[in-house]
Amino acid sequence: MTDPATSGFVTHKIASMIGGLFGGAAILTFIRPKTIGEAFTRGGISAGSAIIFGIPLLESLHLPSTWEYQLMSGFCIGFVAYSILGMVANFLAKNQNKDVVEVVQDLREDIRGKNDKKD
Repeated sequence: MTDPATSGFVTHKIASMIGGLFGGAAILTFIRPKTIGEAFTRGGISAGSAIIFGIPLLESLHLPSTWEYQLMSGFCIGFVAYSILGMVANFLAKNQNKDVVEVVQDLREDIRGKNDKKD
């Protein structure tokens, strides 16, 4: 016989993981991975992030912790985690041969250029 508290916890984590995988798969249409290994890595990051942050997200939004909400929050977290991972990977690949000081100077110039265009 299983403990109801434990089985509910596991069910919510599985729902979060599935939602995270669907969120990571949904973003595949926008940010394509270069290799199959990269796709699996990003899928793992999406699922892992959903497992970790699913319950805290629902608690911070004062939503009930049902499996439906866990699935939805997992999807949102997986989508965002994949996006952020893709952006960071592209940024690091673009600035691979630069020194830290050069990267900071480029960022400052980009920010100043965008602020100048607003005025």
